[in-house]
Amino acid sequence: MSRKIQINLSELDHTRSCRIIDEYKDTKYLIVGKWGLVSDTFSVYSLTGEVLATVRQQSLGTTPRFDIFYLHQFIGSSVIHFSMHYTTLYINGINWLIIGNQEKQSYTITHGRQKIASIKSYAQADQVIRLMDVGDIKHEPIVALIAAILNHPSLVHTAKLNLRTLAKYPKGVKPSLGEFHLFKK
Repeated sequence: MSRKIQINLSELDHTRSCRIIDEYKDTKYLIVGKWGLVSDTFSVYSLTGEVLATVRQQSLGTTPRFDIFYLHQFIGSSVIHFSMHYTTLYINGINWLIIGNQEKQSYTITHGRQKIASIKSYAQADQVIRLMDVGDIKHEPIVALIAAILNHPSLVHTAKLNLRTLAKYPKGVKPSLGEFHLFKK
């Protein structure tokens, strides 16, 4: 049975916890944790408080490695690979391949030729929301963890940055020493 769920990445970054809700705004899971240092974890909890899935960071750098646990069983290890526009993540053990576009923040999870889930990001006011369309309900906790770790700082593209630019002066006019004007884009 297929279901759409979503997490609020802005809330997760600021409070280190967030509800995972379905399309009817019903809370299905709770995700808690942080990452960035070795041994940092994200955990997905059921509404009754039991840990369903956990991802633990094992290395640092531009290609961090993560170990994934489901119902307290080790199911695989993953490494994120970045290129100019695309991200590839392979989870050995369960043989899931995650391929996505960093600029569009759109990802697809497959197992062989079978599509497991799709992950898309969108902005809502000043919040970043990740919407996941999962093919099987038992895969939802793992897909939610993958959506959380895809929020790597190196995935933030320049369209999200608020950069200032120097003002351009008309031809022949030069600013006096030390004078410049900043304008927002």
